[in-house]
This record gives sequence, structure tokens and C-alpha cells, in this order.
Amino acid sequence: MRRIGRWWALAASALLLGAWGVGLAWAQQPQPPGSRTPCTPRQGLLTPDDRAAMGQIFMNRIKATLGLSDQTAADIQTILKNGRPSQQDFQTLCLARVNLRNLLKQADSDPGAVQAASDNVASLTKAMTDRRLATQLAIRSKLTPDQWAQWQQLRRHGRGGWRGGPGGFTS
Repeated sequence: MRRIGRWWALAASALLLGAWGVGLAWAQQPQPPGSRTPCTPRQGLLTPDDRAAMGQIFMNRIKATLGLSDQTAADIQTILKNGRPSQQDFQTLCLARVNLRNLLKQADSDPGAVQAASDNVASLTKAMTDRRLATQLAIRSKLTPDQWAQWQQLRRHGRGGWRGGPGGFTS
């Protein structure tokens, strides 16, 4: 009985080591042309219909929590939709950051080119920040001071929830 147990343990170890070696070799393969780059948009699990349904749930929750009228809720939904940066905006900023990173990696890159790339990243980042700020100010103009305070509170506590991640304008 002991021999069979050892044999199985040895066979299982050999199988696991073999699988690990194949996985390691596969992971070190060069990426095929056309594969995902740092700036390629990810294919999400949600369909556009899923996103629309989630947006409607979000607006219904905000409307109920803040006590918004139908018109105010519709106005805020339009403001949020129009203020959202496009996928192209994110991709342009990502490509600018990659360009800057690549220039900084080179020991002999032209300082003027590095500065120009840095200025480009700063400009694109400022444009997105300005757009977010304009969106928040437009929403604030539709709310009472109490509703605005509740909106800010929801944003603070919503990280990873309805807001969806880090960043934003919280104090």
C-alpha cells in the first residue's frame, strides 16, 4: 500500500511540474501581432443594454435618495451622458502616456521631445479634468444645497459602488 501511495505522489508531482513548465514556457512566448496593447480597450462582460439598464437603476436610486423631480433627474442624466469622456479620449491619453514613458526609457532621447510629450499628457489630462469639473458644476446647478450635500456624500461612500473607482472631486 505504501508503494502505491508513493507512486501516486510521485506521478502527481511530475504532472504538476510538467504543467507548470508548460505554463511558464507559454507565458514567455512573444505576443502575436495585433494582440492587446496597454491602450487597447478591454472587451467588457456587459453589453450596451446592460449598461443602459444599470444607468437607469442608478438614476432611479439617485432620484429616490435625493428626492428629485422627473425633470431634474432627466437633466442630470443628460449632463452625465454628455460629460462622460469617450473611449477615444481615454485611448488618446493612454497613447500619450506610453509615448512619454518610451521616451523616458531611452537614454538618448531628445529633451525637447520628452518635454513636448509631457506637455501633451498634461494638456490631455487637464482637458479631461476640466470636463469632469464642468459636469459636476452643471449637476450642482440643478440641485439644492441639501441635495448637493447628499450627492457629495453618495460620491464619497460610493467608491467601488455607483461611482466606480478612484478619482473624482471629493474633499
